[in-house]
Amino acid sequence: MSTNTPNPDTTAGNPTPQATAHPATTTVPAEKPARTVKVMAVLIAILFAAACALGAFILTRQLGASPLGAVGASGATFLGVSGTALYIEEKLGIL
Repeated sequence: MSTNTPNPDTTAGNPTPQATAHPATTTVPAEKPARTVKVMAVLIAILFAAACALGAFILTRQLGASPLGAVGASGATFLGVSGTALYIEEKLGIL
């Protein structure tokens, strides 16, 4: 008749591993957007800025500004709107 000897406890000095969290509660790092998404985001920012610049040109001419003043206002509007749009897209992780 043989006696069964218990196996020695090999995890006595090691802490027990923590249970992994449910997959729905873990945060997965966001993937980098594809090149096509980046190009489209930049094109949308430029088109939006161009539309705002055209609106600024028309508005300043209607208010009686000189043609050179209207071009300056539309240029400043284009730079401001495109820069702001690209900044927002960068902060949202699109770029």
